[in-house]
Parts: sequence; C-alpha cells; structure tokens
Amino acid sequence: MPILGDATVVIARVARSTSNALRVQLTTPDGAELAQARQKTGVGVLLGYKNGGKSNYTLSTAAGDELRVAVGKTTTVTRQNTPTGKIVPADGAVRFESGGGTVLAVVQPHSGSKADSAWRHRILSPGGDELGVLTLMRAQNGWAGIAAETTLWLLNENVGALKAPSAGVLLELRAPVAPALDDVLAAACVDFSVLPRGYLA
Repeated sequence: MPILGDATVVIARVARSTSNALRVQLTTPDGAELAQARQKTGVGVLLGYKNGGKSNYTLSTAAGDELRVAVGKTTTVTRQNTPTGKIVPADGAVRFESGGGTVLAVVQPHSGSKADSAWRHRILSPGGDELGVLTLMRAQNGWAGIAAETTLWLLNENVGALKAPSAGVLLELRAPVAPALDDVLAAACVDFSVLPRGYLA
C-alpha cells in the first residue's frame, strides 16, 4: 500500500529519540501522520557519532506497512526484502529509480544561493514534466537558535542534545503519483532530511 497515497503536500520533520536516534515524521499540513522513520540504533548513534549521514531507517505507517531505507550516496528502498527503488546521484543532483533501475523522476538542483535556509529541488518526470518540488529546510530555527546557542556559550553552559542534520523537508506534488514513485518519494523525504541531501545549480 502506498505510504503517501492521495497526499500532495507532505511535511517531514526531524527529531531525536532519547537514544539519539533520528526520527522523521511524515505528516499532511493538517497534522495527520502518514508514516514515521526511525534510525537503526547502535553505539555510534547513542554516542552521537552518527548524527545523520549514511544509516539505516525503517519507515512505517500506523497500518503496519514498512519500507527499509538504506541512506547513503546511493540510497536503496526495500519492502519485505524486495528492492522497490533507489535514489541515485545524477547530473548534479539525483534521480529516482524503480527497484529494477527504471528512471521514475529526475531531481534538479536548487537554483538559489547556498545561504538560503530552504533549498527547492524541482522534481521532473523522465519526459520533463514538473511533478512537484522537494524543499530541504536547512535551518532548524534560524536566528533564534543561534541566539540561544550564543547565550549558552557565554554562560558556559553545556548544550545537552545533538542538533538534527536539518529541519526536514516539504514535498509539494502537483497530483498524487503512481505507487512505485510514491514509495521512493516517501523514502526521499527521509533521505533528504537526514543525509541531508541538497544540491546547488
């Protein structure tokens, strides 16, 4: 069963569990949860050495559907040990492929500034039609977060929690997509959030 279903706007927010493992919650704008991804735990995660980047995640729905997302340079997506998709570096950004290697969509790099807090990546069909936009939210909380850290530093107070690698992503689709692309887009919400994966033109 597709994870995104009829949703055309998906918000992915990154947080940490008490074991330092990253969690990514996928919701609709009205707050309805579509799925939640959890990072595989281990000593490196617990001690904070694996703060994002390459890692394994389980993306699951309340109904019990699960995808395994192995985030890396090339990210692989599996459902019940069967490859269902890949996120593959290509042409200065990435392309989304089926488990068999068929190109499902192509992602374009952000055309703005490196300093932008949100990097917009257009998603195109193999024929060049725009399917939507995947926006990486790079800043956790902008200037308010910098001010809070500066205050802690000046007061010589220890910052207890690790930062997440990004604030998450916003996926905006023109229309619901086919189930094969649905799984890869759900995985891309996790992948772009935690790697974090962002590209500049």
